[in-house]
Amino acid sequence: MGGIPAANDQIITPNKHAEIIKKEGIKDTWKLKTEAVVIGSGAGGAVVAATLAKAGWKVILIEEGSYFTPAKFTGDEFLSQARLYRDAGFIITEEQTLSILQGRSVGGSTTVNWQTSLYPPDYVTNEWDKRFGWKNYGRQEMDAFVSEVHERIGVHEVPPNLINPNNNTLMKGGKALGLHPEVLKNNNRGCIGLGRCGLGCPINAKQSAFLTWIPDAIEAGATVISNMRAQYIKEDGKVKTVIAEFTPDAYEKAPNQIIEKMVIEASVVIVSAGAIEGPALLQRSGLGNDWVGRNLKVHPTSVNFAIFDEKINMFSGPPQSAVIKDGHNQDNTGYGYWLEVAPFRPTLTSSLVPYYGQQQFDVMKKYPNMSGGIVLVRDGADGEANASVKWSLGRRKVYFELTPTDGKNLLKGLKSLAEVQVAAGAKAIVFPFPDMTEPMPVDKNSKFDWILEKSIEPGRIAVGSAHPHGSIQAADSPEKGAVDMDFQLYGHQNIFVMDASVYPTGLSVNPQITTMSVNLRAARALAARKAEVLGNK
Repeated sequence: MGGIPAANDQIITPNKHAEIIKKEGIKDTWKLKTEAVVIGSGAGGAVVAATLAKAGWKVILIEEGSYFTPAKFTGDEFLSQARLYRDAGFIITEEQTLSILQGRSVGGSTTVNWQTSLYPPDYVTNEWDKRFGWKNYGRQEMDAFVSEVHERIGVHEVPPNLINPNNNTLMKGGKALGLHPEVLKNNNRGCIGLGRCGLGCPINAKQSAFLTWIPDAIEAGATVISNMRAQYIKEDGKVKTVIAEFTPDAYEKAPNQIIEKMVIEASVVIVSAGAIEGPALLQRSGLGNDWVGRNLKVHPTSVNFAIFDEKINMFSGPPQSAVIKDGHNQDNTGYGYWLEVAPFRPTLTSSLVPYYGQQQFDVMKKYPNMSGGIVLVRDGADGEANASVKWSLGRRKVYFELTPTDGKNLLKGLKSLAEVQVAAGAKAIVFPFPDMTEPMPVDKNSKFDWILEKSIEPGRIAVGSAHPHGSIQAADSPEKGAVDMDFQLYGHQNIFVMDASVYPTGLSVNPQITTMSVNLRAARALAARKAEVLGNK
């Protein structure tokens, strides 16, 4: 089991509040001053905090979620989702058209993600350049940053002995059809295939941000504070003020003495609160232009549960070790779909099976023999995604609807996935269409052209997401984005956004590596301008 970095003992958790209250003489509000405050500790915020702190900046990082170590990770799905995920694992859009998974703890989604480590193909970054002014973000041009990220979080190809039966359905079926399945890279050191990634790695093998960038930040002098939610940002000339309030853990009684409120003055504010909460924070603070919260990208995802004669146990082993990208670039548009599998445990599986009552129970009895194949779509094929985040009437609201071409690509992906699953030996498939009331028996003669005729209207197809991104997009003019190419908020000096929110189009890959690499570059550029930014020049 990997050890917990000694620096993490300095994370200010609720159990340390009494000591701080006594030491600082705090009554209701803890007031602090710093050079930079980072809001959020995921793949963006943790990297930014570490980078600035190493460059000599005084940094305070606040995180809404709790700090967890393996001692608190558990195989209990209900407990884990309530504690480690935003909205207990179900961020539901207003029309109930989409359910989004997103982490909420120190380390953000890196604590619960499935380790998939990819960077977008050149046709994606070329589009960023041509349409939005993103210069030199191709894989080759970003190699120094991507390689640094890979080294820090232990990225390597999944070894053959850890490719589990769930992922092997893609390898076997894809090869049988003449497709090109690839072995994925994961980020870990010492993985033994427990399959608990989505609930927090119990042996610290997965190199999440709380084991890497967070201790790096602390060792360089940063202050990291958990259970503090940024309520709003005030701007008064050169001085920015972040007002944050205590957020308790869902399953742990708060200490008798807690710091209820924080007021942090800083020269620089970096919003790394994610593509859902980041726009909401800026909107309720009255900051930013009309692009804040607009064009949310989610990689719309649907599931085929394939039922096999043999045991699959999709929860066991590294969650994702294979991918099929043959559908990535439909008609050379740069948009399309890709196929992966998911390590759905019983609770999440039962919520995704589109049946009720006895039929649902009967299907769940076959859980050990089920493989969860997923289709992910690069959204935005029709020019802009029909999804957004809005702060309205005192709460955050998320809206989503499939656009026609994205929906078409999703159906194409489901057809391809069904063919792969049959080629791998599936005997029946549970499709994500509510009008289908039982698993469909399949064999080598089955045809799936009918899938292309299915409706993508809300309620006619089950769609989920684990990749919210791009809701505060960066562009070379305020007519095309919310932040400039330094990721500074248009119209506001020294307020930056550095996380997965900045992408101007759908990524087409799982976001972790891109988010770390892109924001490492942005933070390093900001750090180099310290004297200019802080007014010490």
